[in-house]
Amino acid sequence: MIFDENQISVIKANPGSLLITAGPGSGKTAVLTQRVLYLNTAYNIPFDKILVITFTKAAAYQMKSRFEKEYSGESKVTFCTFHSLFYSIIKDFKSENFLIISLKEKLNILKTVLMDMNLEISRLDLNEILDEISKVKNLDLDTANYVSKSVEPDKFKVMFDMYEAETKALNLIDYDDFVIIAEKLFDKNPDFLNKWSDRYSYCLIDEFQDINLKQYEMVKRLFKGKGVFAVGDEDQSIYAFRGSSSDICLKFKKDFSADVLKLETNYRSSKKIVKAGMNLISFNSLRFDKRIVPVKDAKEGEFKLKSFENPKEEYEVIVKEAKEGLMKGKSVAILLRTNNIQDSFLYCLLKYKVPYIAEKTGIKIKNNEFIEDILAYFKIAAGENTYGNLLKIANKPNRYISRNFLAECKLNERYNDGSYTYVNLFNCSRRKKYLSINIFKLERNIKELCKLDSFEALIYIMKVIGYEKYLYEKGAKYETEFEELKSIARDFNHKEDFIDYFELIKEETVEAQEAKEEEGVNKVRICTIHASKGREWDEVYIPDVNEGNIPHKKASSKEELEEERRLFYVAMTRAKEKLWVCYTDDAKRNLKPSLFVKELK
Repeated sequence: MIFDENQISVIKANPGSLLITAGPGSGKTAVLTQRVLYLNTAYNIPFDKILVITFTKAAAYQMKSRFEKEYSGESKVTFCTFHSLFYSIIKDFKSENFLIISLKEKLNILKTVLMDMNLEISRLDLNEILDEISKVKNLDLDTANYVSKSVEPDKFKVMFDMYEAETKALNLIDYDDFVIIAEKLFDKNPDFLNKWSDRYSYCLIDEFQDINLKQYEMVKRLFKGKGVFAVGDEDQSIYAFRGSSSDICLKFKKDFSADVLKLETNYRSSKKIVKAGMNLISFNSLRFDKRIVPVKDAKEGEFKLKSFENPKEEYEVIVKEAKEGLMKGKSVAILLRTNNIQDSFLYCLLKYKVPYIAEKTGIKIKNNEFIEDILAYFKIAAGENTYGNLLKIANKPNRYISRNFLAECKLNERYNDGSYTYVNLFNCSRRKKYLSINIFKLERNIKELCKLDSFEALIYIMKVIGYEKYLYEKGAKYETEFEELKSIARDFNHKEDFIDYFELIKEETVEAQEAKEEEGVNKVRICTIHASKGREWDEVYIPDVNEGNIPHKKASSKEELEEERRLFYVAMTRAKEKLWVCYTDDAKRNLKPSLFVKELK
């Protein structure tokens, strides 16, 4: 790889502590691995005395492979994550085995705790609660004074203590516990701290802006007075919910008497995209002053702010545009603020047959009995009065319409096309007056259902026809699905569209889902902005850039708003050639353009 003068000055800088502010697409990973080689050749620092820390296993493995390719052989440099470093420290002191808790186990323990506290799980965001537990641990916060955004403040401490007690009872250790345990080992055993302090003489840290306070304090313990090469960009610090803080970059400069060098050339994005990103992030105050210089020609690339009258129009246009990008052989991504894609967005992807891979999103196959019953009612109201649909809802609620009775009616129908007529149902039920009355009520209910839109029809089925009472008496859990259906019904006003949406969803079989990963087929990537970190695509579309979503409605303080702006900046800087920032401007639906849209204009 050919390095520019700026990159070479960073690679060949003195072996003391350095803070490298590296903007998006500036080649920081290549610079970091080259720096390791230079430390060995120019300053005779042994490879086994060099520690390289990054934040994910995948990044550590990629960096190690890249370095060994450059070095032409296996080296003794330690490439690891913070978690694996602290795990090694603990294992070096303690010989006994301990179990690391999985995400599934975390969720199960949390559910048990919440149920014991008589809290309604369906109304809580469990992943958000786990993020708050992680934040409390990493920042060493007092749970008695911590104000939770997920659980009532007076209940958070009880929940936290119960959660911790349960994990300890099961002899499980959380990743967030590693740094706390290692810290205590060093406090109680100064010789053990000296042993680990002597192990490495130089440390390089990638994605330094993502470090949290406890991790930073451990770096200070191990490397104070030595060389630390910290590479990061405070403008891309997006993990405050894990305890990271953009101002640690500022603390590092002072604590380590570090010089600050800058990688300011962007090799990734077009000039228009770089300019838009810098315009946005300039509204943040907790940052170093920097300029990012794009390499690509000014005529290249596309940046657009796209306004739409309603979400349906927004999603359709994005999906059609993304499909065109795929057909041109471009890599395409749709980046979401949260891990739940709107149902109407998913409907558009399926309707226009756009191949996609959904990463860490809430896409799932909706095909349970409750939804199937509602669909059967909708289909009958839309004119699909088949015996198959009637059989599904005949006794929901109970009308005493037996399977045998319907089989007899089907034989007596004038036309053998699978459809039923109320005239025939009445004729077959004359010997049983109660049955005739129930069929008459059913016909009257269906006629009323025909007049209603999707949302009104759903409420009518549940409340008036009595399907909700039937579910309650059956002991069925339906509240979550009911809320979801209400949301979908608002998006698809016509019953035919509501039905069509679920028919398309059904086509997303397990086999089709597995086929998404097949090689050689270009697909749209759909993922959260957090999951997009460190990646790039030719075309990026960011939907729903509206107040309450981006920035998130829970961002109330200045610090939280700046975090949201950094997150949005990360999303924008994933694009190489084309970036669309999309939003709906609809006062009737209370959909207002984001503050960030106004800042970009």
